[in-house]
Amino acid sequence: MSDTALPRPAPLLQAVYARALGRPEELALAGRARFGRAPTDEELVDLLDFFVTEWVDATGRVEVEHAVEAGILPVEALRWPSEVRSGLWVVDRYRDGVAELRNVADDEEIAVTAPGLEADLRPRTVLRARLLPWGQTWFCSGSPDLYGTMGVIARMDLLAAWKQEPEAALGPVLAGLRRRFRQQREEREAWIHHFGDDLVVFADAEEMEQRLGGLARLLSETWRFPSLGGRTRREAFRAERAQEPPILELRLGASLMGPGRPGAIYDAVEGVHFLPKLGELLDHLCGRAEHPEVLRAALTDPGVTALPFRRARQTQALAAFLGVPDAPLDALLGPWKEPGRRPPSVLPGWGEGPD
Repeated sequence: MSDTALPRPAPLLQAVYARALGRPEELALAGRARFGRAPTDEELVDLLDFFVTEWVDATGRVEVEHAVEAGILPVEALRWPSEVRSGLWVVDRYRDGVAELRNVADDEEIAVTAPGLEADLRPRTVLRARLLPWGQTWFCSGSPDLYGTMGVIARMDLLAAWKQEPEAALGPVLAGLRRRFRQQREEREAWIHHFGDDLVVFADAEEMEQRLGGLARLLSETWRFPSLGGRTRREAFRAERAQEPPILELRLGASLMGPGRPGAIYDAVEGVHFLPKLGELLDHLCGRAEHPEVLRAALTDPGVTALPFRRARQTQALAAFLGVPDAPLDALLGPWKEPGRRPPSVLPGWGEGPD
């Protein structure tokens, strides 16, 4: 899309800010992460801007991605989460409505469209800003903080102070989280292609190991990942390391090698979970058979989340086991399973195996 065909980004961002205000709990989490405390009213615009362009929610997505899916933003905005540049910048030159900025930390240079701001963006002016791409240009998002003109020593002092704030370390952490969630989504697609469903119960550990080995070969040799530029993992390994990848061997961990019907769930949000005796657990929860010792083990194991209980879609057997009246699942599991979000969970890499 050419720059002339793109709408102005500022009004679009205002619409996404309004959407973000409808998620107060998620916004509060982002605020505590961004500032290390509850933000003040004066910091709301900066929080909203951070939230919609950088914050990764429990689904592994940024608000602008939800807004594009809802038709509020054009596809061009999908560049923002991966290309956003946040930090301290110094103005090298301002000419014809364009400010030539240089990152104080690493000297990265970006020309930003900023018409009518010649008086504010004089050479050597320092600003804390979030820069976003738009077509062939860049713009300052949100409400940048201006610190006035500074010499080199003053800029280094300001940078040292900024690095002590939560914001300085947060950007790389969120970028890594987005990459892991993207890997999780791509792997899950391959998993469903291979198994036909995201929940699989195996007859025994031997079948599980055999079929997971087939999946490992698919992921290494055949499946093409958008995040790898459409390459297979083997092709990407060769290109990036200039050597052949090791032979992929998958072996189950001890906890999955016992008796019973092990299984796995590759959930869209929680990622992949391997569970010993998943078949027996689901049979008990769904009233097909009784395996109280398996249910007790799943309830008391902190490594087992609420996920298999949700997938059973039944609560009567669980309530009966607990000796309480039937109730919503969250109420039944409250004393046993910690609520809250979890980091992405992906398949083991080269030379690893599931536990």
